[in-house]
Amino acid sequence: MSTQIKAVQNHQGNSSVLRKLVWVSPLAMLVSAVANLGLYAVAGNLFPEVTAWSGAGAGQIVGANVVYLLIGTMVFALVARFSRRPARHYLVVATIGLLLSLALPIGAAFGYGAPGAPPASVATAVTLSLMHVASYALSVPMFNRLALN
Repeated sequence: MSTQIKAVQNHQGNSSVLRKLVWVSPLAMLVSAVANLGLYAVAGNLFPEVTAWSGAGAGQIVGANVVYLLIGTMVFALVARFSRRPARHYLVVATIGLLLSLALPIGAAFGYGAPGAPPASVATAVTLSLMHVASYALSVPMFNRLALN
């Protein structure tokens, strides 16, 4: 009687993850930007002060999505490179990043928004916060599922 033992390697190479990030990252940026623009339009129809606020517009929403997710891509690449459990660790780091990023829309409601812009209304601050949550909810699973698997 003989037994065969086969070693299976579950850890994915860093170059494979980086190659996948080349297309996953722009896809996450596009999906998040479209979702946030849709959320912004719906909120603007329900509460006109959201789209009337001078501190945010379509260009700023898309630009912020690109910048935040570019930072998220770099953090994901680092976590995937150095972590034994990159999906779990990236989820933790991204959640901390989300909580920190919520300071910006909340601060805008207290008058710490864009220079020269009036304080954001509660509806505007809630909408901006929901945009952060939507980007997180869309991009984190995309990175973990599409770039790691």
